[in-house]
Amino acid sequence: MRLFYAILLSEEMKRALVGAQDFLRAQGIQGNYTRHENLHLTLAFLGETDRLSAARRAAEQLGEEPFRLSLKGVGSFRRGDSELFWAGVNLTSELKRLQSVLSGCLREEGFSLENRRFQPHLTLAREVRVPASFDREAFSSSVSPTEMEVRVVSLMKSERIRGVLTYTEIFRGSLISKK
Repeated sequence: MRLFYAILLSEEMKRALVGAQDFLRAQGIQGNYTRHENLHLTLAFLGETDRLSAARRAAEQLGEEPFRLSLKGVGSFRRGDSELFWAGVNLTSELKRLQSVLSGCLREEGFSLENRRFQPHLTLAREVRVPASFDREAFSSSVSPTEMEVRVVSLMKSERIRGVLTYTEIFRGSLISKK
């Protein structure tokens, strides 16, 4: 199974992101757009593994508290001859700590994770080819300010079903309020 840990987004946050995707489409931007139901924030990518029990144990050890997650800006990464368009989130101390603690728990369970700095982003579209007329400044204001409460981290399975990339939640680890 191809697994990753993610924060699943509220419908309100997904609508704000779809609004940014609609803006891109209206500008004639061609690319591989993330489907509404697949929008999420990746915390840790495990890759191909059959170690489901170990992956679940990692989230059962978290002990972190719920927190607020908010959108912050948009941008793109260059990838070869195309771009990946994304929306950002505020990298709060709570989000940073959750990702760090989860990664530590996964490493204790024997998972090998990437060692690069956590740069939280929500992928809007991949393999984007940008026409010269694209207004990047207008794009920067295309995401409505939105926030949500994070109470759960989700272990997700990634697979192609009838040619469609599908993410399925297979386990939920709850964040626990200590107040």
